[in-house]
Amino acid sequence: SGLMPPRLLTGSVLVFSSVAVAFSMTVDERRCNPTSPLSHVAIVGGTHGNERMGLALLKEWQATPPKSTFQLSLVLANEKAAEATGTGAGRRYVDVDLNRCFALTDLTREGVPEAGEERRAREIDALLGPKSSPNPKCDLILDLHSTTANTGVLLCVHPKDTFALQLAAHLTSLDPEVRIALWPNVDDVPLLPTVARSGMTVEVGPCAHSTVVSTLLHKTRKLILDALAYVELHNKCCADPGAALKTNIPLSTYARVHTLDYPQRNGDIAAYIHPALQGVRELDVPLKESDAVFEGTDGSSITLREALAMNAPSPHVTEQPLYPMFVNEAAYYEKGIAFMVAHRRVEDVTVWKD
Repeated sequence: SGLMPPRLLTGSVLVFSSVAVAFSMTVDERRCNPTSPLSHVAIVGGTHGNERMGLALLKEWQATPPKSTFQLSLVLANEKAAEATGTGAGRRYVDVDLNRCFALTDLTREGVPEAGEERRAREIDALLGPKSSPNPKCDLILDLHSTTANTGVLLCVHPKDTFALQLAAHLTSLDPEVRIALWPNVDDVPLLPTVARSGMTVEVGPCAHSTVVSTLLHKTRKLILDALAYVELHNKCCADPGAALKTNIPLSTYARVHTLDYPQRNGDIAAYIHPALQGVRELDVPLKESDAVFEGTDGSSITLREALAMNAPSPHVTEQPLYPMFVNEAAYYEKGIAFMVAHRRVEDVTVWKD
């Protein structure tokens, strides 16, 4: 039948670089060629140990593997964080945030890193990359996350990753509620999916840390299976492009343009997310500058205009409507992020038609 069972990857021999490795090709050349077949896809869960949705699906698919004609790997990214006790359902990380450890300079720095997540990042890079190579082992990484913010189903991709954008457009055609956010438009993004040729972060929310929400689990499962089906279609069309059909899909993408921290007083948070902003469907309706976004501990309201003035954004930020994203995400308190605002753009993306 040509079907390949998935492999569960949890660790390997560490590969340490003695010298920094420079890209020998442009990042664009390394990414998936949208006219070439994909031979290896990895589904990653547990990048953050207290985000249990991906872990639940890894366990499910290890027992009953999805069918595929390409190599499919199931990767438990941060086993130590997933197993850490406390709540009994893991913690985000043990030493440092694993999903910020994949910058090329970090992966190739001389010596053995002290942080466990930095060592694990090098293991994953060896398993699925390496990121420094023009020929990484993995063509596509689907990295499963959950968030306390009301993102719904949110796919995060690089703005120059043509195949990931095609896949995202196809998935939005199946479910118009799916939203697409863009990573920063820089070559070296420090996120796990970047070790493969192409990749995306799958965020679903709202979901409390260390829990699984069944409705979101169903949506994540369907989305990943639909993604794998599109890879099959892509490979089939690449094998016989003359007979393949294409269609254009208008794709809305949201690019982060600014982050806002919680207002501070004497080093302490002095205002929290305003009730009018808490729980709104993100990347749906733009904020008005007169909208209240924070509520002070004294009961006062702070508008978006006032909050932006405190955070000193670039002039271009307010030139377009601002859409809220990752509002009151619990994991971002330590990063000094109350919420982000994004600009929306719509453009046609050409995809294969079944």
